[in-house]
Amino acid sequence: MRPINLFKTILAIFCGVLWAGFASGQAETPAERTAKYLEAVRGQPLQLMGFLERLPKGGDLHHHLTGAVYAESYINYAVEDGDCIDRVTYKILAPPCDAARGMVPASQAIGDFVFRNLVIDALSIRNFHPTAEDRDVRLHFFATFGKFDLVTNKHWGEMLAEVTHRAGAQNEVYLETMLTPDQGEAIQLGRQTAWNDDFAVMRSQLLAGGMAKVVADGRRNLDEGEAKMRQVLGCGGAQADVGCGVTLRYLNQVLRAFPKEQVFAQMVAGFEIASADARVVGINLVQSMDEFNALNDFDLQMRMLDYLHGVYPKVHITLHAGELTPGEVKPEELFASHIRKSIEIGHAERIGHGLDVIYEKDAPGLVAEMAQKHILVEDCLYSHELVRDMKGRENVLPTYLRGGVPVSLATDDEAIVRSELTWYFRRAVEGYDVDYLTLKRMVRDSLEHSFLPGASLWVAPENFTVGEACAGEKLGGEVSGASCRDFLAGSEKARLQWKEEGEFAKFEANF
Repeated sequence: MRPINLFKTILAIFCGVLWAGFASGQAETPAERTAKYLEAVRGQPLQLMGFLERLPKGGDLHHHLTGAVYAESYINYAVEDGDCIDRVTYKILAPPCDAARGMVPASQAIGDFVFRNLVIDALSIRNFHPTAEDRDVRLHFFATFGKFDLVTNKHWGEMLAEVTHRAGAQNEVYLETMLTPDQGEAIQLGRQTAWNDDFAVMRSQLLAGGMAKVVADGRRNLDEGEAKMRQVLGCGGAQADVGCGVTLRYLNQVLRAFPKEQVFAQMVAGFEIASADARVVGINLVQSMDEFNALNDFDLQMRMLDYLHGVYPKVHITLHAGELTPGEVKPEELFASHIRKSIEIGHAERIGHGLDVIYEKDAPGLVAEMAQKHILVEDCLYSHELVRDMKGRENVLPTYLRGGVPVSLATDDEAIVRSELTWYFRRAVEGYDVDYLTLKRMVRDSLEHSFLPGASLWVAPENFTVGEACAGEKLGGEVSGASCRDFLAGSEKARLQWKEEGEFAKFEANF
């Protein structure tokens, strides 16, 4: 080859390499730059927390209202109500107080520093140390609910204000919280209704026996709670709290450890109120899975849901499923396919926890089915580590992610665990090497699988390609086309997804 031609060839190759590098740099998306930044600060706690605090976090889909309010708030409510606290159990009790019986005024937990800290420890898992009387963190966790139960129904407004403020401060845009709208009336109605194996007859008896009042009272309780919440947060005023910007919806919880007639009554109440009030977007069954009725009546409860789903097909269902761990129950109960039955019989569109998936019959097949059906797992990662000791290989987050199952991070009972959602994201990054694009997918999935009404922004679940109506628009930006405007106007879910994409654009512009 002549020298001049060799020179031209070398020059062309050199320029091509330069251009390829330049083009590659130009083609790097904001998300890819942000992903590189996360990898660079993964081992730097200061920078990592700053990153995760600013990260848009979508929605918290597995959130118990009473477990999300901090013990300090419950102490304040008890003081305001003039209640007492048992000096041995630290349970909040109704007055009159009697020091001779160990019932001291709740106000003692304000000025007495030692007593105050003992109460906070009893109403949460803070500083938990096993003793002969209190030997297991999981049992301690579930026992806390009964200790502050007296004050909860009187203070919904303040409680909702606390949790929505915390959500907004962490860049959450959506919250589905579990509560009992009727505050126990359905349970009472169930006590008064004789059990009948014919679910249709049983439902008719409940409807005729006063279910309409249960639903009306539940809606009124929500009205009053939200009005107080808005007052506390200053919503609509010049100094509105960040919590006012959080979209709040409710899941009607059903206490599954109660007798079967009371469980069924709660289910009917949940389906009825969800059919009548758009704020109640679905139902869920709660309480510890290993309680006798929850375990013994599990198949019956799934059949109840199967029947009621047929009557109320538009009401969404998400279920606590697979909450058992080895040694907690008999092997036969661990292997009883609770996750599969929750999905295939109970019609769960999402499941919470899913801890015992590896003990399901044909576990690989179940994971594949969940991926194919787009059954989201509400993964309470940080809580699983602290309350269930599921760390490292015992934790199920990597199993679901590898299997292509949609996952969203959720807090469960953030106050009892003394946490907030940002910490769950940190554990995902530091403990399980989750990268930015996976975090972003989980955030998007939290809104995709929310029970908000309307069509999704995306063409299909887990396919984050914008649908035809908004395909020509800048994602999350100002909408110019009529088709996109009309589409967003007709879908609350898509509007919130669009808003979140705008937040991602602003966040990623920093990197």
